[in-house]
Amino acid sequence: MIRVAYIDHTARWSGGEVALYNMLTHIGDKVDPLVILAEDGVLADRLREKGIDVRVVPLQADVRNRNRNALNAQLVTASYQLFAYGKRLARLLKEEQVACVHTNSLKAAFYGAVAAKMAGVPLIWHIRDHIGTPYLNPLVARTIRLLSRFLPNGVIANSNSTLSALQLPKSKKTLVAYSSFAQSIGSRERVATPEEKFVVLLVGRLAEWKGQHIVLEAARSFLHDPHDGNVEFWLAGDALFGEDAYRERLIRQIEADGLYNVSLLGHVDRIQELMQRADLLIHTSITPEPFGQVIVEGMAAGLPVIASNEGGPAEIVLDGETGMLIRPGDPELLANAVRLLRDLPEERQRMSANAIKRVREHFVIERTVSQITRYYEGLVAGDGTTLGKEDGTHENSNRA
Repeated sequence: MIRVAYIDHTARWSGGEVALYNMLTHIGDKVDPLVILAEDGVLADRLREKGIDVRVVPLQADVRNRNRNALNAQLVTASYQLFAYGKRLARLLKEEQVACVHTNSLKAAFYGAVAAKMAGVPLIWHIRDHIGTPYLNPLVARTIRLLSRFLPNGVIANSNSTLSALQLPKSKKTLVAYSSFAQSIGSRERVATPEEKFVVLLVGRLAEWKGQHIVLEAARSFLHDPHDGNVEFWLAGDALFGEDAYRERLIRQIEADGLYNVSLLGHVDRIQELMQRADLLIHTSITPEPFGQVIVEGMAAGLPVIASNEGGPAEIVLDGETGMLIRPGDPELLANAVRLLRDLPEERQRMSANAIKRVREHFVIERTVSQITRYYEGLVAGDGTTLGKEDGTHENSNRA
């Protein structure tokens, strides 16, 4: 059994943390997990409920919540605090005799590198973000790319798109492991006809790059035609990382435009139940999404998906088979795609069956856990084991 330390700077219930939870609650008996978090919170509580060893080593809130793109006078102070924090974690790693460190966020990647190097154990960076503009400041992106060549012993990415953005040499031990679905996959019963209420669902935290404002612009075009009166747009999710101003902007836009066909649902715990009440899932990120975990969740619920044709979603959705891929940031294009699928219930039913089949074949948690466990074994043993990616290439290839 391999003792692996999983390090994350946050315990909030966000995409990367949900993926970590799913992985650890299905990790099996080959890995003995130790989770080290910089704050207490929902993730810590839920992992403890599953009997997983969680240690909270507090990190100052101003450092923990610092904007990753902030290049200002406080950067030197924050860097020193992260270095000192990494030294504290190194002592814990030695005491717990961990064999490997697996970081789960960009902040954790840096202080996790200090901890792993000082403890003398292999380091894995799990990259779940698009390392490039406009998501990151160009200088920050270049710095992460450079450090990813030297600091970690291996790199796991949540999509080929994410891995490609890192621009790593082929000699680097890499693995693409999709953030997979961890619940039972059922059949789809609801198939609305064009005359019935048609629910279009978007799930994701409220953030400008997630494109909720594009949905509001698309929804406005449905107010003028009586034929479109049956379409409702449900936006599930809340502002998490200092994005309250964006939420207020959306509320003002809904009020100003009289968007009675749009509902802001806030945070929703039982997403799968919500998805069973919807007819179509949309994913509207206007910058390349690193993966798109909610797309997999929607497909597992049998929802056809309209998604941006960039980044991770293009690896999940098969255009014309499980949904549609469209150019991001275009509300007219989005509105037309919604109308097209609304008016074709038999096509949606075909896409629904294809979506469920695709999740079963490519995005189940058992597949991801098996990949990552074998990756640990090869990295810790130092034997150069190569591991298959989704497209059948080897772990040390960084081609998308």
